[in-house]
Amino acid sequence: MSGKDLVLLTKRISERSVKGEIDTARKIFDEMPHRDCITWNVMLRSYIENHRISDAQDMFESMHEKNTVSWNSMIMAYARERKMHIALKLFFIMPDKDVTSWTTIISGLSRDRQITDAWRLFKLMPEPNSISWSAIISGFQQNGLASKTLILFRQMLSVGIRPTPHSFTSVFTASADVAAHSIGQQLYSQCIKVGFEGNTHVGNSAISMFVKSGNLDFARGIYVGLPQPDIVTWNSMIVGYGQNGYGVESVLVFHQMQKAHFLPDSISFLGVLQGCSHCGLVEEAIQYFRNMKMGYGISPGPEHYACIVDVLSRAGFVKEALMIILKMPFEPTAIFWRTLLNGCKIWGNLNLGMFAAARVLDLEPHNSSACLMAIEIYSSVGRFTDALDMRRRMNQREAKKEIGYSWVDINGKVPLFTTRDETHAESENIYNTLELLYYDMQ
Repeated sequence: MSGKDLVLLTKRISERSVKGEIDTARKIFDEMPHRDCITWNVMLRSYIENHRISDAQDMFESMHEKNTVSWNSMIMAYARERKMHIALKLFFIMPDKDVTSWTTIISGLSRDRQITDAWRLFKLMPEPNSISWSAIISGFQQNGLASKTLILFRQMLSVGIRPTPHSFTSVFTASADVAAHSIGQQLYSQCIKVGFEGNTHVGNSAISMFVKSGNLDFARGIYVGLPQPDIVTWNSMIVGYGQNGYGVESVLVFHQMQKAHFLPDSISFLGVLQGCSHCGLVEEAIQYFRNMKMGYGISPGPEHYACIVDVLSRAGFVKEALMIILKMPFEPTAIFWRTLLNGCKIWGNLNLGMFAAARVLDLEPHNSSACLMAIEIYSSVGRFTDALDMRRRMNQREAKKEIGYSWVDINGKVPLFTTRDETHAESENIYNTLELLYYDMQ
């Protein structure tokens, strides 16, 4: 067999694999009079890409000559299938590990919530590159360790490693998680410095970061500057405006998206409904809600129903909101009854408010907010005896209000605090300063 024939047959195996015709690909492989290591690896990857890991393992074991690609393919296959014990075994017995081997196993451990082991292996890597750093940074972010993610990113820069777009998306998400607005600005400045401001995925992550911190001007600046915005870009702005109370802006971007020939999806409608809810745009919300199914064939989910119930309840249409709840194609959860109860509290509808409160307490017996709203309804109409009785029932149920936290970004650090909090090391000086400010305001 000539070298040209070998290449052609190997290419045919790959083409059949892409089409899912794995048995045909195997037949071509078996009929070949001669196979080199590349041919074996192509067939091996064919099994892996078609999720036939058992067949891939049999082929791997029958290979007379395995190279680094062969080992990495199997490690990647088992890591993708979340069978990390097998992937680790292959990794440790692998004769020649390269940076791909290390990075694959670190990523697999991170996805499997074994971030401590992933970090331990990363520190043993001979020469981690930018992809390896990106993998461990992403791993910490995916495991909810936002502060460590930001520290690692800074450490990566200090050793002269150039960030990848993926590492930027990870640190933008981490920055949003800790509400570190000043750090977010610094990170985006670094992103511009390395030339990734036009990358759509990076831009989308930056938009989400600034949206979560409430800095919509920064978010809009990135959105306007992206050369190729995608549906995620549009949705980020629609949802961002909607969640932050800019209903009109949310609606405008929703329509701009369609003019740009992007069809709205369920997230687009959720964002615009949230915007309508915050701004009391009742008729518009009803129109968008109906148009989801009738105009775009999108079935509203629980989150869309929650928005329309909130819109109607806030505007005083509590009976209409009740009808929506009762006609939903699924059982209402406590959030729907809490939303209706809040509307009844605002508009003083005692009877329906008590009904909604009872539904909340049936589903969440220790829900303090429902009890407190019921107390407010009774008090607003002068039924103080009933309010006191509800207070006693609240105590008997051992319902406790969840502690509310506030935070402030100071030089890149985000201290959390509650009312009369004295856990901060500088609490005494903080309260003394507040007292001085209080007297200055008199």
